[in-house]
Amino acid sequence: MKVRSYCRYFIMALFSLPQLVLAEELMVYSSRNATYIKPLFDDYSRETGVGVRYLVAPGPTLISRLSVEGEASPADLFITAGAANLWSASQKGLLSSVRSRTLDKNVPDYLKSSKGDWFAFSKRARTILYNPEKVSADELHGYADLAQSKWQGRLCLRSFKDEYSQSLVAMLINDVGTDKTEEIVNGWVSNLAMNPLDDDMKIAAAINQGLCDVGIVNSYYFARFKREQPDTKLKLFWADQDGKGVHVDITGVAVTASAKNKQAALDLLEWLTIKQTQVFFANLSMEYPANPKVYPAREVAKWGKFKEDKAPVENLGHNHKAAVALIKKNQYK
Repeated sequence: MKVRSYCRYFIMALFSLPQLVLAEELMVYSSRNATYIKPLFDDYSRETGVGVRYLVAPGPTLISRLSVEGEASPADLFITAGAANLWSASQKGLLSSVRSRTLDKNVPDYLKSSKGDWFAFSKRARTILYNPEKVSADELHGYADLAQSKWQGRLCLRSFKDEYSQSLVAMLINDVGTDKTEEIVNGWVSNLAMNPLDDDMKIAAAINQGLCDVGIVNSYYFARFKREQPDTKLKLFWADQDGKGVHVDITGVAVTASAKNKQAALDLLEWLTIKQTQVFFANLSMEYPANPKVYPAREVAKWGKFKEDKAPVENLGHNHKAAVALIKKNQYK
């Protein structure tokens, strides 16, 4: 009788364990929308029993919120697109430095903070998109070449008010200096076929419609465009393969300074960089995995390998202020 009682209590305890674990919950502030983060968090909760709530807003808005909330912030993790946003949050003391062998193994040094307070979990390659009926691949070289007069009236770009464009300008400042970057951007503006657009999908559509011949986009937007327009003849060209390589920015994640359970937050951060999660997110977002041991999604891998600019992405944060100043000085749209 006693044995059966003990067995019954043991079984009851086993069944109650998930409920006990689920009582633990993490809060994530994210600039990535629910389409991309909810499936990840649902998988993590199923695997670990830890619930994940999230708040979605633009990166700068979330940084301001973290600053105002201070230690009272409920956020355990901060996820955002753009190394400049992560660098800004770090400079404001909003992030926690962590030590992790898993992160050391899964995230290359150039894709993370030198302070160990933020890490990439995907890469965003910003390169050249062109119409092969109007442009030969032999005519293309890199970002600076698009400032040459041969491209006058043929170029489409994203607004310089946008973070993606500012990041590209910051990269150029790092690679060639402010004066040369200003010369390049002036050339781009002179070559525009229309006013800068507010979305990479619009750039792809404009090239597809023959309104311009060439543009600069994040590669994953081209993957999404091809899904909508499977018959498109547009192609990607990997920029600056004879030079620094393709400009890369990141989607990154950090444990916040306000995190109430830093160990649980670190566990989720590490989980985002392991192979199974990297594969899942790569197929979901069409971005490149941060973990160098993980292959990109099949339709992305078809575009071939390329040389990327491996300057530390935190330089995009260091040079962001100079990039914005250059843009404002020249009154670019």
